[in-house]
Amino acid sequence: MPILKHNKYEAVKVCNRYLQLTAFYLLTCLMLSIPSKTFASDTYTIYFYNPETNINNFAPLKIEFDKYLSSYGPFQFQPFSDRKSFEKYIVGRNDGVFLMSSWHFRQLKRKFPIDMEAKLVGVSKGKSTQEKILTTKSNIININLLKGKIVASSGNEEYTKSVLMQMLGEEKNNIVSSMKILTVPKDIDALMAVGYGMADSALTTESSLAKLAAINPKQYRFLRPLAKSEEILLPIVAAPKQSDENIKWLLTIIEKMETVQAGKTKLKMLGVDGWKKVGELERVFLGE
Repeated sequence: MPILKHNKYEAVKVCNRYLQLTAFYLLTCLMLSIPSKTFASDTYTIYFYNPETNINNFAPLKIEFDKYLSSYGPFQFQPFSDRKSFEKYIVGRNDGVFLMSSWHFRQLKRKFPIDMEAKLVGVSKGKSTQEKILTTKSNIININLLKGKIVASSGNEEYTKSVLMQMLGEEKNNIVSSMKILTVPKDIDALMAVGYGMADSALTTESSLAKLAAINPKQYRFLRPLAKSEEILLPIVAAPKQSDENIKWLLTIIEKMETVQAGKTKLKMLGVDGWKKVGELERVFLGE
């Protein structure tokens, strides 16, 4: 009887071993059938910096994007809070893509001999461009009255003054230089700052002005659109000119974000509805 028990025990061990080997074999076959990029040992990154937006807390943005990207492979999201750190870190890198404002991309190409090209451009309400509007208190009837005044903007000071210079012309350089920039979280906050007397003017998108007219028509009536910019490209995604399969896969993931609900939610955090491939018209805007 003890011998029978022993033999039964050995049979169970052999059976378990057989099942383990079978499971291992099936798992190996499955792994071999999946593209190697999914199991790449190196992590590829979306490097993000945008002077057009004022984000005080990058933690939620990183957490949400890391969660989304990691479901597709060894990908992550790395935001930067200041321009110098971003530029110093990304120049010469080939382990990811670069999400930035179109204005900054043009500046970067002039400043460094960078080996990257624009691949995708953001789309909002069917357009890949937007106009900036300089809106003032109704009693400010011309640009000269803004000398030394406060301009509210969701962009940083360098970006805001650059757009104002393009909008108003070089002859107004002394006025733009004298302006004080009040940085706020969103465009709508910039317009509200004017309404509540915290700023004399606001630099926002045209859609934000329309939004204020809808939600607070009384405050909107006290504002005066004073100047309008040329069309400005929405944020772009750039990549190294020599891109490997991981980077191409990452670009595909970004481009297809609008096709899944989780992706749409993340896109709203960036202020766009989706992405499209950069074409000849966009390359003209970018000076490529």
